[in-house]
Amino acid sequence: MLLTRGLLGDFDAGAEADAKGLGTLYNLAALLHAAMLRSHLSEPDLEELLARAEAEYAGTLASGELARAQVRDGHVGPWDVTEVENSVVEGGQIDLGALRVPVVPGIEIRPEGIDAQNQGEDTYGVTLSVGGSYLQLQLYSAPEGGLWDWSLGELAAKIAARGGEVQEITGQLGTEIRSTIPAGDSGSASVAVRFVGCDGPGWMLRGVLTGPGADSDILQEQVRRIFLRTVVDTRDARPLPNGLIALRWPPLGGWNETDTPLFD
Repeated sequence: MLLTRGLLGDFDAGAEADAKGLGTLYNLAALLHAAMLRSHLSEPDLEELLARAEAEYAGTLASGELARAQVRDGHVGPWDVTEVENSVVEGGQIDLGALRVPVVPGIEIRPEGIDAQNQGEDTYGVTLSVGGSYLQLQLYSAPEGGLWDWSLGELAAKIAARGGEVQEITGQLGTEIRSTIPAGDSGSASVAVRFVGCDGPGWMLRGVLTGPGADSDILQEQVRRIFLRTVVDTRDARPLPNGLIALRWPPLGGWNETDTPLFD
């Protein structure tokens, strides 16, 4: 059923079928044979149908729609501020200037690159903690056409240079990286790290998942929801080196520090 739904255009079902190893040549051939019998298709009819499907697929691939499925139609984020009515996320937001991150129970947040006690400082990223899993968010300026596809190759090369293993998988936002990276200099242990990214109008948001959420598909979805519900607002963007966009620290508005503690 998952494979059928995926072939009919359900991107989430297709990703799940792929993760479960259902999209094998044997399974596809069996599904195609069953469709022929049910629909009483002749071989010439089938060849014509496959040719049309291949042309549709080529057009979709060229348009970039497959890699950004459902992102721009408002069903799945991250969103640009121009795509969200009043730029409000249900349940409240952590306002980091160029990023507005949804509040979830138990969330903790720390800046990257500056002392958490500094006031009014720019930070190049933030790390969120939920249920023992971590999600680092960084926002980049991006040219027309996006930056994430190029970043995938760079990330894979860096991981390989450190002796890590890389696997490209298909998720809700297109291609992601699931990797294991040696921990420390000894190389005797490794940690799971998952990279997700999304191209928007003039920006790219990158998320780095570590902890249980990087290794478990179930726990990973809990952290991923934060990434997908994040709103990007680059109207007053402050550029930093390496193409990064500054985030504001400490957060302002829509966030109760007593309910949502910072990291120590």
